[in-house]
Amino acid sequence: MKNVTISVVKYCEYHKIEPKFLIDLYQNDLVILHERNQEYFIDEEDLTKVERYIEFHYNLGINIEGIEVIHHLLDQIETLQKQLK
Repeated sequence: MKNVTISVVKYCEYHKIEPKFLIDLYQNDLVILHERNQEYFIDEEDLTKVERYIEFHYNLGINIEGIEVIHHLLDQIETLQKQLK
């Protein structure tokens, strides 16, 4: 099965956000983007995570550093939950 990818530019136009935000997430290892022909693309399977980060940043005013902390804490919680099972 082929991975479905979405153009960062088109995604950002649709959601009325700056592409730089997604590039910043990528540069801080919070999302994976693929580059083809000098354009970035998001895997469809990562959209839930991207939408969560958009909510944190645009609706709650959390900066990239804060999103990194939240990401790290959520990863720790997930790891602990797996250990409990």
